[in-house]
Amino acid sequence: MDYNDLSKDSLAIILLCSNLALDYKVDNIKPFTAIEYSKFAKIILNSPIKRPGNLFQLSKDEIKSNLLISDMEAERVLKLLEKSGQLSFQLNELSNIGIDVVTRADSRYPKILKEKLKEKCPPVLYCCGDLSILQDNLIGVVGSRNIDVDGLEFTKKIACKIVSEGFSLVSGGAKGVDSIAQDGVLDNGGRVVSFIADSLITRIKKKEIRQAIVNKKLLIISATNPKSGFTVYSAMDRNKYIYCLSKSTIVISSDYNKGGTWAGATENLKNKWVTLIVRNDEMVPKGNIELIKKGGIEIASNNFDIPFIDLIENKNKFEEYYYEGDLLSLVNINVNNETNNTENKESNQICEKENIKYKRNQDITNFDVYYLIIDKIREALINGLSLDEFRELFNVNKKQATEWLNRAIEDEKIKKLSNPVRYITK
Repeated sequence: MDYNDLSKDSLAIILLCSNLALDYKVDNIKPFTAIEYSKFAKIILNSPIKRPGNLFQLSKDEIKSNLLISDMEAERVLKLLEKSGQLSFQLNELSNIGIDVVTRADSRYPKILKEKLKEKCPPVLYCCGDLSILQDNLIGVVGSRNIDVDGLEFTKKIACKIVSEGFSLVSGGAKGVDSIAQDGVLDNGGRVVSFIADSLITRIKKKEIRQAIVNKKLLIISATNPKSGFTVYSAMDRNKYIYCLSKSTIVISSDYNKGGTWAGATENLKNKWVTLIVRNDEMVPKGNIELIKKGGIEIASNNFDIPFIDLIENKNKFEEYYYEGDLLSLVNINVNNETNNTENKESNQICEKENIKYKRNQDITNFDVYYLIIDKIREALINGLSLDEFRELFNVNKKQATEWLNRAIEDEKIKKLSNPVRYITK
């Protein structure tokens, strides 16, 4: 990749959505998140500007008037775009060590991420290796870093099965299940997409990794700055990319109701991205059993010979309907005063009816309550709340509370504090 090979649209997206050109000691601006950019891209498309590349050479007033955005947002856009000189240096530096940059404006960008994740697909991807591996039929493999002997042997068998049935692997490149599966597939002559959540630059320094890349057997890809270290946020995001790139993803081992593997698997089941296949032998963790109950397709030593294609075509055993009966009442929640008990009863009766209507007519699933209550969430978190305090205030279960809080963090409406863990409005 050469800096001059990138289109103006791609350059604009990199400047707007990455921190490659930013120095946080000096620059007091934040790049757009995936969701923010998706909204911004729609504004551009429906404006006289039409394409992100046309933002270059425009003044702040021209950006503001054409896009009908606030003065503050126009200033943010202008400052990010002004970093093109620093960006050219960073891109050429990455190119010299074999790292490519692909954006949503690029024809090489994996279309399946756009199709499945829509506004949540990452605007910028960093890659090292043969991008054609993304066109392979990929099987995902995920699981704990700490894996027992049975899980270790099962992962090795899965790696052999992937190669023998003509699939390639997509995994997270982490220690434990990920790295065992990756090594097993490569050792058997297969191909791997490793979607990592930490420093791409550090990863490609390893001799065996570089050799696999040179042999066109390994593609390492990341949605985070190649110089960035590991963060839990990046790892959680990475999970959804593994699922969406695969034809099906296999869970080797998962804790119950906690950890990245559980979160990724349940998110996949909720969104129905791909068939979830779950190891089910003696002594598997409780999380595996619960994922099977939720709709995962089990694979065990006694049915290991069933081809992946048959497992993939196996439909989920049942759909788990999930709807909080009192979600709609949150639009009128008053966080400063006690709510009248009579009003609560009436609201709950209304929402019970809505719950019944939902099960009869799934069109209501297009109704995203989050956008109706985000202002109330920010109001409630002015002084900060713990997860349990937030859940109790909004009268929702832990799963729904966590989902809303994570979305608000992603939208940069709130932030998460530690020691103790609390959520507070930004």
